[in-house]
Amino acid sequence: MTDQSIGLVIGSGVATFLIVGVAVGELLGHQFGITPLVGVPVGGLAGALAVASVATGLAESTPPRQRRLTGGFAGFTIGFAIGTALAGAVLSFDLSSAVAIGAAVGIVLGVAAADLV
Repeated sequence: MTDQSIGLVIGSGVATFLIVGVAVGELLGHQFGITPLVGVPVGGLAGALAVASVATGLAESTPPRQRRLTGGFAGFTIGFAIGTALAGAVLSFDLSSAVAIGAAVGIVLGVAAADLV
């Protein structure tokens, strides 16, 4: 694995953890009362699955097409998390606009990462 692949593996795991953890916490938090008790374990599991999937998909023995798909997934998750966080926190956009900006940034980074792996 190259340094770039390791960065994609770790970045996609952290981004998936954040995305799934926040989404599940917000969706189910009102039923359980304490949001982190719900979102953190589910987000951790999703992040671990993303790390394992991306690490396997970027292995040297993986066919090039699958490597590009895996790189695209990793780039999209990283771009979506960064774009949504920056648009919501720094630029003070509302939630739907922040998610749309995050999706656009994710698509751009996904295509770029797919071309680089």
